[in-house]
Amino acid sequence: MSGSIYTMVLTLSLTQGFHELEPGKRKDILDSVDTSISGTANGLIHLKRYRTLRAESDLMIWTASEDPDTLFSVKERLSVGYGSYLNPVNLFVSLYEHSPYLNKGVTLRDTLNMEPLKYFLAYPMSKTPEWYLIPFEERKKIMADHIGMAASHPESRGIRSFTTYSYGLGDQEFVVMYETDSLTAWSHVTGRLREAEARKWIVQETPIIVGRYIDHLADILLPD
Repeated sequence: MSGSIYTMVLTLSLTQGFHELEPGKRKDILDSVDTSISGTANGLIHLKRYRTLRAESDLMIWTASEDPDTLFSVKERLSVGYGSYLNPVNLFVSLYEHSPYLNKGVTLRDTLNMEPLKYFLAYPMSKTPEWYLIPFEERKKIMADHIGMAASHPESRGIRSFTTYSYGLGDQEFVVMYETDSLTAWSHVTGRLREAEARKWIVQETPIIVGRYIDHLADILLPD
């Protein structure tokens, strides 16, 4: 392997057929999905599960691997094995590489297997063609101001940020992901960044998907 890290954020909705099952059967299905995904564990370097705060989806899975074929396997195990119970809603594939606007530091690989924080947020993002025509040193200064604005915010401590790249891999150019224990802090930092100059060149950053960490997919079920 090249040492590259490929990431996939996949959201899923539970079908009407799933909801019509007996409670015990619903748990069995979700436990089976967990087991099936874990069957790709030898190829995964990261796997986390979330319930989502979106009208159109119920579950979110965040995976990473050095081999993109492993991500194909995760998707296929879900769509082929559980298509009667799970519908894919969003699927964002991206490549983690160090940002050209940052000095070398903590990497995604360093943080992927840390204890999960309570909430996970992910969204696709693209920039205008004009952004890429700005000389690099000028872009670097604009991004330094943007990064510094976030880092200096008093509520930014504890928010983990991951910017990944989708050039040629998806409809978006980036997939931006965050982990945090406080949605309030996240919202306040995000609001501050609305004042950043770099936003002039952003053309897409929806849908924003909010997830709540769960140990097992069946944790989404209400008690019988």
